[in-house]
Amino acid sequence: MEGQFSKQVEAVFAKDGPLSKATENYVPRASQIEYACSVAEALETGESLVAEAGTGTGKTFAYLVPALLHSGRVLVSTAGKTLQDQLYFKDIPAILKALGMGARIALLKGRANYICKLRLEHACEENAAKSREEVVHLQKIQRFAQQSETGERGDIVDVPEDSGIWPEVTSTADNCLGNKCEHYEDCFVMKAREKAKEADILVINHHLFLSDIALKDNQITDFLPDFDLVVIDEAHQLLNICSDFFAEKLSLSEINSFLKDVLVAAGTLSGEIVVQWKELTKSVDQSMKDLLLTSTNILQDTDKPIAISKFSDARLLVEPMQRLLSSMADLSDALLQSKDASAEAESCYERSAKFVESLQYWTDVFSGKKTDSKVPIIHWFTLRKSTMNFNATPISFSEKLNSARDSQGKPWVLTSATLSMNGNFDHFVEEMGLEDAKTKHWDSPFDYKSQALLYIPDDIPQPGVQDFPDKVAAKIWPFIKENQGRAFVLCTTLRAMETIGKHLRYYAERDDLPLKILVQKEAPKQELLRQFKESGSAVLVGSMSFWEGVDIKGDVLSLVIIDKIPFPPPGDPVFDGKCDFVTAKGEDPFKKISIPQATMHLMQGAGRLIRDHKDLGMLMICDSRLTRRNYGKVIWQSLPDFARTTRMDVAFDFVKEMAAMRKEKS
Repeated sequence: MEGQFSKQVEAVFAKDGPLSKATENYVPRASQIEYACSVAEALETGESLVAEAGTGTGKTFAYLVPALLHSGRVLVSTAGKTLQDQLYFKDIPAILKALGMGARIALLKGRANYICKLRLEHACEENAAKSREEVVHLQKIQRFAQQSETGERGDIVDVPEDSGIWPEVTSTADNCLGNKCEHYEDCFVMKAREKAKEADILVINHHLFLSDIALKDNQITDFLPDFDLVVIDEAHQLLNICSDFFAEKLSLSEINSFLKDVLVAAGTLSGEIVVQWKELTKSVDQSMKDLLLTSTNILQDTDKPIAISKFSDARLLVEPMQRLLSSMADLSDALLQSKDASAEAESCYERSAKFVESLQYWTDVFSGKKTDSKVPIIHWFTLRKSTMNFNATPISFSEKLNSARDSQGKPWVLTSATLSMNGNFDHFVEEMGLEDAKTKHWDSPFDYKSQALLYIPDDIPQPGVQDFPDKVAAKIWPFIKENQGRAFVLCTTLRAMETIGKHLRYYAERDDLPLKILVQKEAPKQELLRQFKESGSAVLVGSMSFWEGVDIKGDVLSLVIIDKIPFPPPGDPVFDGKCDFVTAKGEDPFKKISIPQATMHLMQGAGRLIRDHKDLGMLMICDSRLTRRNYGKVIWQSLPDFARTTRMDVAFDFVKEMAAMRKEKS
């Protein structure tokens, strides 16, 4: 029976309700109203909800309206900055205005998004800039910090995001001095977090949300218990973020950064201590170089993740790791003796002690000693040109999430357009520890059958042949040419992306077609998207970062091409480790892991095509396994309900018709 609160929520979405008066061309959507009432029910019963809502459902308003009407505090976590900004600057103010309500709103980002005044001072004093360009960047940041109220690095538009100076002027949880810092009372991070504590509606990102759960950042004051509702938007991304976040990590780059901070701290002291610290940092630095050299001689291949359980030469790295451990322990002992000399010295000692503990752990792992853990751990490492990264990734993180939800005692709403496989939520809820949550699905209100065609060519080789990307490029070119660009080409690997991009540029030049071919990595993502939109007839070739979080409406994007089913790559230590774990339990890892993950990714890629009820377009997936294999048909059924064909002539006629309709409109 529908409760009184649900009726109140439903009235807001009525044809003549508050939203209709505040929203231009407002049309009530049954799926949106049902979604909102489900959130209202979760608030009333305290039960968590996993809500999958197709594109165009209006899920943001659907969860915000009941949350605000309930007069409680709401925490909204998103995966990306784009949605964070949309919620904070647009959606929440619009709903509050429509409801005639007032509320304190805060947008909180991770500490790396705020300038650290102390580290900025040190960067200027120590000449941290490594090039003339970075000198200019540092000067701009210094001027900005003197004038800014918030200290948000995103407000400095003329310093690139990838400038090497940013790590020098922002803090981490490890190098922050907390209340012992001389700038603590005027710290940008602390001011932002004080504002967050007072907010009725707080918008954060998934990394900050997980920091609160794991208490990895000791400056976060346990936000979760203070909120009556937690909404996790873009929840499908939480799976990969959790896997990465709950891993215990050690990086030689991190140690190198720590050594720089030790030298900065030494600059505030005098006498024999300074000489001793400098000599010991040199010893640690040399030990790291020895470890890198030994690893390079053994492996020769860089950037390839390696599972330690399958690394036959693991014991050859034990001795250089023990030397690094010993030199770090010596430095830590020296820092302990002088830790009361300054706040910086104390911070350096605490960090050194953590490094000693971590290096001991990894020395034991490479020695083959067993490590204590409630959950099975996958140990792996990556060798790069000037660093090594060590990772201990848990097989499962569901227990941590479940424990956080239980301790908070309030409902969570996890939402996305892609959480299930053909209506089956098992994979997602098991991974997230949400077996007790209600699961609901609402289809998109778009008329997919009349708005889009899904074309699976049946005359293309199956993936796996050596020249598959070349054949994909040749197959898709006639459609891109006929459509005059206006296309996304989404690839599953960087190699395929580069190969297809090169071929498309050759075809455009050969056919004398003035078509702009944009390829990922040749410019920042937002710049490529800006050029794509402004051109109006470009082709953008990208890999996984373009499969989601991109919202382009209208004729500028009417053709989305995907090279193949995005199965997890073999050889990834975490994926292989999870497969081994599932196999040991007597289950099929292909059905349990590979198919659900591939389906989620494919649904995200397909979702780039139709973003509005007026959109028209074709989705082309160059993988005949979708129609020829039994598992392919399962994946096929999870995709939007487009009209479908395997015939080239039908697909080509559809693209020709789209081109003719555009010509008529112009």
